[in-house]
Amino acid sequence: MKRNYYDLDDGEFAAAMAASAFAICSLEENAGSQYQKKTRGPVIWPTEAEIMTITPTTNDKMQNGISRGSRKAENEADVWEKAQIAKIRKRHDELLSALFAWENEKKMMAKQQMERRKNQLELAMKRNLQHYKNKLARIDHIAKGARTQAEEKRRYEESIVKEKSNKMRLTGNGPVTCFCF
Repeated sequence: MKRNYYDLDDGEFAAAMAASAFAICSLEENAGSQYQKKTRGPVIWPTEAEIMTITPTTNDKMQNGISRGSRKAENEADVWEKAQIAKIRKRHDELLSALFAWENEKKMMAKQQMERRKNQLELAMKRNLQHYKNKLARIDHIAKGARTQAEEKRRYEESIVKEKSNKMRLTGNGPVTCFCF
C-alpha cells in the first residue's frame, strides 16, 4: 500500500496545510488583483514605489472626508467594505470547502482501511475456526481408534482368561504360579 509523506495520523499536517492556504490567499488578496496575472503563472507583487503611490491617495480621501464629497466618500467606503468582506467570506468558504474535502477523503480512507482489516480479521477467524474443527476431528479419530484398540485388547485378554479357566476345569488343576528366584 502506498503511503504518502503527508498521510499522517495526527492533525499537524492538516493544520499546516490550512495555515499555508490561508497565508497564500491573504497574500494574493493583499497584493490586489491588478498585480496578478489571470493565468496560472507567477504572481507579480507590487514594488515599494507602487505601494507609496497607492497609500497617499487613500489618505487624501480620508483627510478630505468632511468636505463637499463626504457622502460620496462614505458611500465608496461602504461599497469597498462590502466588497472586501465578500472577498474574505468567499476565500473563507473556499478554504473551508477544501478542508472539508480533505477531512472527508481522510475519513473515507480510514473507513476503507478499517473495513479491510475487519475483513482480514473475519477471514483469519474463519481459518482459525476451520483449523480448530480439523484438530477436533483428528483428536476424535485418534481417540476412537484408541478406544477400539483398547476394547479389542480387553476382549483378547478376557478370551485368554476364559481359555485358561476352561483348561483348569477340564484338568482340575489351579493356576500355576512360579516363585523361582
